[in-house]
Amino acid sequence: MNLSKYINVKRIEFVLTYNCSGKCKHCSVADQLNSDTTNHHVRIKEATETIKWLAKHYEVSSVMTFGGEPLLYPEVTCAIHSTATDCGIEARQIITNGYFSKDISRIQEVANLISHSGVNNLILSVDAFHQETIPAEYVFAFAKALKQNKIPDFRLQPAWVVCKEHENIFNTKTKQILSAFTDLALPISKGNNITLSGNAAKYLAKYYESPKLDLSKACGTAPYTQPLTDITCLSIVPNGDVMVCAFTIGNIYEESIETIVSRYNPYDNEYMNALITGGGSALVELASSNGISVDNSNCYSVCDLCRKIVKATN
Repeated sequence: MNLSKYINVKRIEFVLTYNCSGKCKHCSVADQLNSDTTNHHVRIKEATETIKWLAKHYEVSSVMTFGGEPLLYPEVTCAIHSTATDCGIEARQIITNGYFSKDISRIQEVANLISHSGVNNLILSVDAFHQETIPAEYVFAFAKALKQNKIPDFRLQPAWVVCKEHENIFNTKTKQILSAFTDLALPISKGNNITLSGNAAKYLAKYYESPKLDLSKACGTAPYTQPLTDITCLSIVPNGDVMVCAFTIGNIYEESIETIVSRYNPYDNEYMNALITGGGSALVELASSNGISVDNSNCYSVCDLCRKIVKATN
């Protein structure tokens, strides 16, 4: 078997669904939410087969499910984590807004299902953005049920505008909302500082400095990214596409994960090649030569620009 020398999978991420129970002003994928009437969620069979194969051939240490809201389909989510548990993958993580039902018995049932699937890291998003449209009472009930089920690493995760210390109405409201969970004595993570993409760029830009796009930045140097020549994380979305950053490298509903990862060579893709060899400026030049022009006035990073260009090629 000739595995690609450019891939060494440590982490598998499943964007389990683009359906969501929230409508958050900071959502980075807001334009995709609740729009796919065909692919409601990642398929169990192909997802679990993918985990098993990757765990056998790589030292996979983490499997994460998020969305959208993954617990709209808890049986699918938990099947993925049960497989990860059976494969000996160390970290089994869920990111959730905690709102998938108003039925308290169903909420408790799902918490129990999560526990039995082997999930050992659960991040519950609680802040001004989620609680604007999501009833806190049901999230609180879910948090209480999770605590009773003793999920090993369960914590609240707020999103901050600019940073926690920044003074704005959203951060003030988030701190008030978190205080409502005090009785549960749950750990609260440092949270994440919102970056401007999707809805955040639309609703929160006034709190941030104007974009300063540096085209000289090398691919893979931005936070939460990886060089295209050293892929350690694969993302799988509801329609089965296997994603490397903004690029689709195959589809697990159409071919095996073995075929997909074995043939991966970023230099074979002209846009990947441009990024690797010449950075953002080379990417723009290639796009222009192919008749693609994008507005980069609201791009904060080469990643923003890359996503726009790749989208324009599809």
